[in-house]
Amino acid sequence: MSLDRVLPTILEDRAPPAPPVDPTTGQTWIDRPFDSTNEGRHDGYLKAWWMGLMTTQGTSIREKMVLFWHNHFAVENDTVQDSRLMYVQNALLRRHALGNIKELARAITVDPAMLVYLNGFRNRGDGRNIPDENYGRELQELFTIGKGPQLGPGNYTNYTEQDVKAAARVLTGWRVNGYRDTRSSSISSYFDSAWHDKTDKEFSTAYRNTRITGGIDGRRETDDLIEMIFRQEETAKFLCRKLYRWFVYYDIDSAVEENVIVPLSNLMRSSGYQVRPVLDALFRSAHFFSETSRGCVVKTPVDFVAGTLRTMEIVTPSLTTQTLLYYSLMSNLRSTAATLQMNPMEPPNVAGWPAYYQTPDFYRLWINTVTLPVRWGYTDSLVNGLSVSGTRFAIDSIALARRTANPGDPYLLAEEMAASLFPVSLTTVQGDYLVRNVLMAGLPDYEWTGIWGSYVSDPNNTQKRNAVATRLNTLLKFMMRMAEFELT
Repeated sequence: MSLDRVLPTILEDRAPPAPPVDPTTGQTWIDRPFDSTNEGRHDGYLKAWWMGLMTTQGTSIREKMVLFWHNHFAVENDTVQDSRLMYVQNALLRRHALGNIKELARAITVDPAMLVYLNGFRNRGDGRNIPDENYGRELQELFTIGKGPQLGPGNYTNYTEQDVKAAARVLTGWRVNGYRDTRSSSISSYFDSAWHDKTDKEFSTAYRNTRITGGIDGRRETDDLIEMIFRQEETAKFLCRKLYRWFVYYDIDSAVEENVIVPLSNLMRSSGYQVRPVLDALFRSAHFFSETSRGCVVKTPVDFVAGTLRTMEIVTPSLTTQTLLYYSLMSNLRSTAATLQMNPMEPPNVAGWPAYYQTPDFYRLWINTVTLPVRWGYTDSLVNGLSVSGTRFAIDSIALARRTANPGDPYLLAEEMAASLFPVSLTTVQGDYLVRNVLMAGLPDYEWTGIWGSYVSDPNNTQKRNAVATRLNTLLKFMMRMAEFELT
């Protein structure tokens, strides 16, 4: 497919998915009063539901963008402890995944889960308490404009401590309905003017000494705060750098800043902070397709777990007719991703996963002495057969081989399989090794043509089928343990 066909396909809007259900009952709980007895199970079902969406979504970038925003506006389920709020936020991220970033920032500011996570629902400006600066700080440092180089005590170039305090006062008075309420099924945020700081809020020279007029209209003040932050050029640059690190590479040097980040940020601002045109421009760029941009990102645990299942075209259970098995499989996959240090809905802190900000290692943090054996064990299990609730899920290596142009040619077979598994091309030495030492295990390479031909002529012969499958499975296991398979 050409880019002109691919990009509209992966960037198009999709109908919202049905909400998660308790697979033991087939009913959802997200529109019911809080159930303290079953909350632990519901947390697991919610995560399995999202893992299922990421694994089975079809040809779309939506769920990858939902994960991006979840990492950007990070909230920990273990802190919120109400899976209904986490579902509401996940649905919010999905609605805005490819839409308007400013509107998403506005909505996430008063999102019930975020208000709980960063103490916004306890932020009072009525003189009884000092306003809570938690969200006002993270809104600027992590969610929108970023610090920039520190110029002095309390001066971070793009904002100051004065701005943190002023933002905290703007945001006083937001509260949450229905949080862990065993009697109410309604979940919403609302503004309580009695808790609001009604004085004017003055910001620093970083925001051109903007004054937000006080009063009883907290919604208007919140809107004014978001508008003020998004008027700054640095906000678009900060957001474009985050997108670049998610999709291209972590190292943003001066050339990338000037030739990629600045043009993208200008496009972002001119489009009114729409994310879709920015991604479209990035994915069409020569930079995105350059040799230096290929194979430089270590797959996230979710990409590794869900993506491998998708690449290998392993058939998953039907959500409607095999609900319990479907949730069991997706829970298994989510657990594997968590062991690999990426548990959806449980980022380690408000900054998200360190692979996107921790210098100098960034993505390389995903690979260590604990996670690499687990990655290998997972891919091995997909070859041997992953057993979940008595059902075996396994790669059909013969079907994969049949999709190549000439599976009887061992070198073309290895080359085409590598093209589907690796972001970089095999060297001649690697290709020869895969055929002679892995597929044929020291036997003459020409014997593969005979082994394959014998199977094709008599595909129902178990002995001949096993002779082919055993060698192909060995080849797949080896290839999925190669360093190239860890990259994207």
